[in-house]
Amino acid sequence: MEHFAVVKSLVRVALAQGDDTVRHQVERLAAALEKADDKDAAALTRMLRSESATKTLTPSRLTKSSAGERMRRGVRVPVDRETSAPLATVVFPDENVATRPVFPADFAASVDGLRMEWENHERLADAGMRPALSCLIYGPPGTGKTSLALWLARDLGLPAVVARLDGLISSFLGTTARNLGALFDFAQRYECVLILDEFDAIAKLRDDPNEVGEIKRVVNTLLQNIDTRADTGITIGITNHHALLDPAVWRRFEVQLATPLPTALERLEIAKASMKDLTTEAKFVAWISEGYSGSELITLVDRYRKRSILAERTTAPVTTISPLAASTTARDGATKPRIRLDETSLMQALATSTDIRFQQSEIAFLTGVSTKTVSRRVSEFAEGNHIHAE
Repeated sequence: MEHFAVVKSLVRVALAQGDDTVRHQVERLAAALEKADDKDAAALTRMLRSESATKTLTPSRLTKSSAGERMRRGVRVPVDRETSAPLATVVFPDENVATRPVFPADFAASVDGLRMEWENHERLADAGMRPALSCLIYGPPGTGKTSLALWLARDLGLPAVVARLDGLISSFLGTTARNLGALFDFAQRYECVLILDEFDAIAKLRDDPNEVGEIKRVVNTLLQNIDTRADTGITIGITNHHALLDPAVWRRFEVQLATPLPTALERLEIAKASMKDLTTEAKFVAWISEGYSGSELITLVDRYRKRSILAERTTAPVTTISPLAASTTARDGATKPRIRLDETSLMQALATSTDIRFQQSEIAFLTGVSTKTVSRRVSEFAEGNHIHAE
């Protein structure tokens, strides 16, 4: 090869950096030259062997004390050898914009318990104990699982190494297991929170009768790596499909958190935070969004804001509830039952609501009638149905 001396110098410098991606490309070049019966292939092969020997004699950076290394910007994440695609994304604490999701008190207490273990890991170490090293967060889509994992990393002041397991899967035999090993080796080196999103991706593949042997190796690799995760950080698995997980997978997670759909009070808190000074509208949105996830609720709020802006341009009579009614035609193309009510029935439903309570002035504002009219209707409801309205 012409100018091969220059190529060798470049290869020698590149291999000294210890980058697996560079090494893979050099291996490809050596294989191509060998196939072409080029004598220079032997030189590259010797350089690769020499680099491997040096690496073996050098203390491995992956073998660290329990303190782990501090991760710095520009760190090289592991890549898929076949595609050179990164296996994870690193989110540093000052880049992490995740806020704590709104959850019921009992669930929030479980989260706080895990957080306190890591904040007081030194006290636990003095007692011969350690914080939980693994956590599985599962539940319906949109309930804040990924946000919770990122917030925990930010709250602990640790980088989040975020990997989607479906992105680690390769069609090449053995590559998926190798990718998992490379990802965990990387996480072992540093103080970090390893977030495994779409955790069920591996479990789903076990249903493929054509891949039984390979998938069994992949699952075993995953379980072994979770078992050997050092106390340099916590491993968090995230899934929407927990029913797909094998019992052996469940046993690997010391903490298991099932994210619930928000209750009326949590929906109201989310709506108020998103709608700011629109308190009455926020109450109505929280009222009609029973069964919504937090993510769906925020989408509903955004839709309402758009409808409100557009409603200002119409010449038709517009009440406060008009854009709200238009906003709720969402999930599965269906309108929520509460919003289908006629004006009288809606007034009665709002006046008798127990999960979120409305004052008569708020009902008047929402329906576009006078407070006097609402008061009269509420009295009629009470007399006719023997119910108490606020």
